[in-house]
Amino acid sequence: MAQGFFEPSDLQPVIFTPADGVNAQQKLYEVVGRSISGKRTPRSIVLSEQEVNAFLARHLAEIADMPIMGAIVHLRINDAFELAIRLPLRILLAETPMSSILDLSPARWVDRPVWLRLRARTQVEAAPSGQRRFLRLDVERFYLGRTRLPAVAHRLVLSPMALKLLLWPLPAGIEDIKVEPHQVVIRGGG
Repeated sequence: MAQGFFEPSDLQPVIFTPADGVNAQQKLYEVVGRSISGKRTPRSIVLSEQEVNAFLARHLAEIADMPIMGAIVHLRINDAFELAIRLPLRILLAETPMSSILDLSPARWVDRPVWLRLRARTQVEAAPSGQRRFLRLDVERFYLGRTRLPAVAHRLVLSPMALKLLLWPLPAGIEDIKVEPHQVVIRGGG
């Protein structure tokens, strides 16, 4: 079973260009940056699957504060998406209840990269005070390599820092986010 942890994810990479990343940044600035500056924001923007992948390839490691060596995102129906990232097993298990496994495992295992894959559903919800909105990611499926684990296993395997990535505070200009096949629609409040 442990050997399956080190097999690559079967999620196919999405081909994108540097221009896709630039387009994603410009679109996000249109909806977020303008609302901060007081200018009227567009009603909505659409990010293609290629733009989402290009943006995350450039920024996810910095946002997550982890040495992510690759990311693949597939956008599905009904606000669902699949995300696969590759990082060293040592980083994945650090600061978790599973970290004691690192001391018992051969060095060649703990330094090997492992693919972490999840399928999640997005939901925008208001904070209890109602002033701030959050994007919550509800994990429905969870894999290490090609080995499927119970969906709740992500709470044991991911570090507290990584678990924080499942609840994103949204900028004031964003009202809603909908995941559709091959695209994300972000609706602004202006």
